[in-house]
Amino acid sequence: MHFESKDALIAELIADHVARADTNYKSFLESLPRDIPTSEVLLALIEKIADVLMDTIGYENMNKIYQMLLAGTVDTMAVKGYNRELYTLFHSVLEKGIKQGEFKSTLPAETLSRHFVMAIRGISYEWCIRYPEFDLKEQVVEHSRLLVAGIMINTTK
Repeated sequence: MHFESKDALIAELIADHVARADTNYKSFLESLPRDIPTSEVLLALIEKIADVLMDTIGYENMNKIYQMLLAGTVDTMAVKGYNRELYTLFHSVLEKGIKQGEFKSTLPAETLSRHFVMAIRGISYEWCIRYPEFDLKEQVVEHSRLLVAGIMINTTK
């Protein structure tokens, strides 16, 4: 396979990695028990993403990816495009929670899924600029719990 430039090769490697990660996230979701609350499914997915960011991709690579995204030197639509499988996974979990009456939102599930991904992206960026003092997983989980609490239907009266 021939690439026009080093950046084209990097873009292809990133796209391949993103596709594999999203496939692994989908398999992870499918492996969860079907009877657990949707909020727990959502938080489990978010924890899995944090683990992948920290343990598989790592700080150095995330830092490089953000540099490329900000500089626009590489086509990174695989990472930032809304057609990424990751958005579909969040959408399906959120939609299920809404249909089952666990979540309530004036926003559609598609918009909520974007907010969850934006939150993870923002926190991982914070990790990159505050590393090593910043605990990515702790912060992603804490922030995600706040987001989930904001859409949970309060059943205690």
